[in-house]
Amino acid sequence: MKPALVIIDMQHYFFRSEERRVKLSELITSINELIDISNEKNIPIYQVLTVHKSDKSTWNIVMKKYNFGALLEGSYEAESLPEIKFDESQEVIIKTRQSTFIRTKFEEKLRKRNIDTLILCGVFTHGCVGRTAVDAYERDFNVIVGKNASFSHLKNQEEAMFEVIEKEQEQLILSNEEIKKLLSNIEN
Repeated sequence: MKPALVIIDMQHYFFRSEERRVKLSELITSINELIDISNEKNIPIYQVLTVHKSDKSTWNIVMKKYNFGALLEGSYEAESLPEIKFDESQEVIIKTRQSTFIRTKFEEKLRKRNIDTLILCGVFTHGCVGRTAVDAYERDFNVIVGKNASFSHLKNQEEAMFEVIEKEQEQLILSNEEIKKLLSNIEN
């Protein structure tokens, strides 16, 4: 197994309401724990951010329909949460769609490093994390979703996404402890 940790959309915008912040403290702690484990094992870390251009060239259909720009370049809402242990060794992937694979060079970057397994965390499990998991599977990557390190405020949609990932695609949804145990066999 040659894994990479993929941290998705830990940006101010995604935590703009109380229901989206309900587990934020635990989420940050869990993601930082996975970062520490990855650093110990020399596992590559990718920070994935959704960022749009103000000229509307990257906006999706719904943004254009309602003429509503969000996560615009240079805005506070597009910034990463400062509590997450991001550093210069982590590669940043900028995306404009829910899946990290759409309109990016993410797959090519992973293939160049011979990565075959993605440990996914961040927000939202029903959205960007889940859609990246589905697309990773479709591209023949093994997927591990960090159960403690991902979150959705829409629990029924999260459960449906977990069912697709775990039952249909036979991929893993593991706690941080289970991920740590799985990675214990990897050489530094």
